[in-house]
Amino acid sequence: MKVLRIDSDSEAARAGLKPGDDLVEIDGQPIGDGIDVAHAIGWTDDEKVSTVYMREGDRLDITLPSVHPEELGITLEPDALRTCGNRCVFCFIDQLPRGLRSSLYVKDEDYRLSFTCGNYVTLTNMSDGDYDRVLAQRLSPLYVSVHVTDDDVRRRMLGNADAPSILPALRRLTDGGVRVHTQIVVCPGINDGDVLDATLRDLTSLGDGLASVAVVPVGLTAHRDGLTDLKLVTGEVARETVTIVERWQEQMLDERHEAVVYAADEFYLLAGLDPPALEDYGDFPQLENGVGLLRWFERDVADGAARLGSADAGGRVVTILTGTLAAPFIETTVRSAFNNITGLDLRVVPVVNRLLGESVTVAGLLAGHDIVDAIRGSAASGLFLLPGEAFNAEGLTLDGLTLAEIRNLAGVDHIEATNDLVAAIERSLQEGS
Repeated sequence: MKVLRIDSDSEAARAGLKPGDDLVEIDGQPIGDGIDVAHAIGWTDDEKVSTVYMREGDRLDITLPSVHPEELGITLEPDALRTCGNRCVFCFIDQLPRGLRSSLYVKDEDYRLSFTCGNYVTLTNMSDGDYDRVLAQRLSPLYVSVHVTDDDVRRRMLGNADAPSILPALRRLTDGGVRVHTQIVVCPGINDGDVLDATLRDLTSLGDGLASVAVVPVGLTAHRDGLTDLKLVTGEVARETVTIVERWQEQMLDERHEAVVYAADEFYLLAGLDPPALEDYGDFPQLENGVGLLRWFERDVADGAARLGSADAGGRVVTILTGTLAAPFIETTVRSAFNNITGLDLRVVPVVNRLLGESVTVAGLLAGHDIVDAIRGSAASGLFLLPGEAFNAEGLTLDGLTLAEIRNLAGVDHIEATNDLVAAIERSLQEGS
């Protein structure tokens, strides 16, 4: 791994390392990427490790403290990203309009990111050496996109006629002590109904190596020209899916005393059903997949509002913007949670997603210009709270707007983006007091 930068007056600088040097070995273990570095350092009890760097063909043997290179003032090159070679019929990236941030069009398929970041992979580009490494370094858990266990249907869904069988791949991992979180993207008419039931039967046969299964609905945008014709999940399909999932939950609760199999919140909302109780989600293994997110939100808001106690907001207006599907649930939740605050006018405004299409209803995929339109059309005043998940780490929406630009376009100064609704409302109350 090439050294990009050495901090001056650092341990690494004093050891004589320079930008351009290549880290090739730690304590006799070859280094190919960041996981190798973490593994080599993490498994030693010694305070010092012997490292080997190469500089223009010359070998440099250096002893350094057994901490991550960053702590020594060494910045290593980032790992090269493995990209996806599938052509999934439901791929969300293929459904994005042009002109968005370039990073949104990157399709990763990297088991290392599955281990370090929880990214889902299909295992279609895994070599025998990759499996050997995963097992040897115990890269567990991994997150695997299964979708269906029938080989022919899976290859059709992945758009990859050469995709290897998934069940043997999963057994290879679980037999080797690696636990897997899995997901199934339900495409009506392809892998729902009896096919879904059979897939869950196969997955639950993996035993304790199966950490969880998330069943999520396919997301379809308005930009599918030239792509496979797919159907949206209807209320009927949602109800059938929930029935199948709950049947397998009952079996898993009998066998393992945990549900294991979960349906995404969207299925319950589409089906017109209440999501399961908070305690039914266990330790929330699939929260990032939208499984249990509503109950998690409900608990956090209720607990936070209870800490505020009773108060008089003096007519303070707070408008919460969110996706269309969950808006009724969120409105009921916040009104109930803050009923001890008199004079607080709480409003929830659903934002129609015109960038991606009205069938895309989640808050995290809202575009800045759609948010601006919703604010302008709300006829509300006071503070506007936007979902923090609609902004990336650089503070940009899907269509590249910053919060400042949204304020400017909407003609409103009091707009915040937050992942902590209660804290934002509390600040608003304090400012108004």
